[in-house]
Amino acid sequence: MNSHRDMKQPSFKDVSRFTRWINGLDEKDRLLSPRGRKKKWVIFLCILFLLFVLSFTWFPRVTVEHQALPGKTPVRTDTVQFPSGTGIMELPADSLEHPLKQKSNEDTFEAE
Repeated sequence: MNSHRDMKQPSFKDVSRFTRWINGLDEKDRLLSPRGRKKKWVIFLCILFLLFVLSFTWFPRVTVEHQALPGKTPVRTDTVQFPSGTGIMELPADSLEHPLKQKSNEDTFEAE
């Protein structure tokens, strides 16, 4: 059942020092008991999470400073004109919805 544990990694002469180091750590990890292995990884992940949380206090917030692009005038949002009959909170309509609204409004005015 443990065929992956029984298999030996072939040793290459051109393997980097980092690869040999990782293979050695992997071999040590395989020799641990399941309980010890789980404890090691729980501690490792807790330390990583703690570093993640502390990184928000260690690094200051970035302030974004910008300048207006030359030749471009900024568009004021408070002067935007809405088409007649639509409000700011109304969702955009389909191309077929406007004629239907207009027809229904004409029908209600004619019925009165």
